[in-house]
Amino acid sequence: MFKRRLGPSLIVEVVNDLPSSAFLRRGIEECQAITRRYGTSFYFATQFFPRETREGIYAVYAFARIPDEIVDDPNKGDKTETLEKLNNWRQDWLDAMAAGGSDDTVLNAIVTQFLKHDITIEIGEAFLKSMFMDEEKFRYENYAELEEYMYGSAGVIGLMVTRVVGYSTDAAFPHAIKLGYAFQLTNFLRDIREDYEELGRIYMPLNELRRFGLGEDDIASFTMDERFVDFMNFQIERNREVYREALPGIPMLNWRGRLAVRISYVLYKAILNEIERANYNVYRGRVRTNFKQKLWLSAKALVGVYE
Repeated sequence: MFKRRLGPSLIVEVVNDLPSSAFLRRGIEECQAITRRYGTSFYFATQFFPRETREGIYAVYAFARIPDEIVDDPNKGDKTETLEKLNNWRQDWLDAMAAGGSDDTVLNAIVTQFLKHDITIEIGEAFLKSMFMDEEKFRYENYAELEEYMYGSAGVIGLMVTRVVGYSTDAAFPHAIKLGYAFQLTNFLRDIREDYEELGRIYMPLNELRRFGLGEDDIASFTMDERFVDFMNFQIERNREVYREALPGIPMLNWRGRLAVRISYVLYKAILNEIERANYNVYRGRVRTNFKQKLWLSAKALVGVYE
């Protein structure tokens, strides 16, 4: 006997009569389905993790994606309704962490993996803080403000993944935060139009837009000129520098999970090349790598080539 609860384009099952191992397996499978649906490049890379590691990664992804969908759903209700849904999700998760499990299949899988890998409430709360920020803050004056947001939205995901994969030294954690930033910045550059049109957000530092003679009106009107090209060049170069700062952390990870992180690294970084190949016109549609490119880049990552 089970019932289904509809989230923002996600279906979560609550099952009461399955043995605990089958119940946990159901939850992991649902976390995997969420990862496959929403994270194409990320999901491709996860297939190179050992099975046990994949289960933890799927749980981390689901933990991040469900509240992210609440705040990023283009068809969501008003702010009050969205904050209520987000608060409900947070409280359900906190209750499950305190109880050590949940009768919600996905939440049970998430909590089981969090406790297994010592992913603390503090780390999860840092992520959720940024999700709440998305309903309060729609512009960032400078990079320091944006980085504060990215710590919660992406940096702590790097911390979670590092705990799941395993690591040889605590020195891996600062690099993991940087890798989260690098992935997030790439998403921001790729999704400038989508973030503005669908969510009303600009994740580009306003003072840097002004430095290149641009403003919010130029984002709204999809301005494509030399100013925008120069601006994108500046952003891409900084993004690549953040990737470089993150790179030394990969050899600090457990060798069995290292390849998948390498592949994630090269796949996301390659999106910057695709933006350049599109003449920086991110307004025409989402820039992405195709399956053949993913295979080629994965082969390069296998032999330690990151460019």
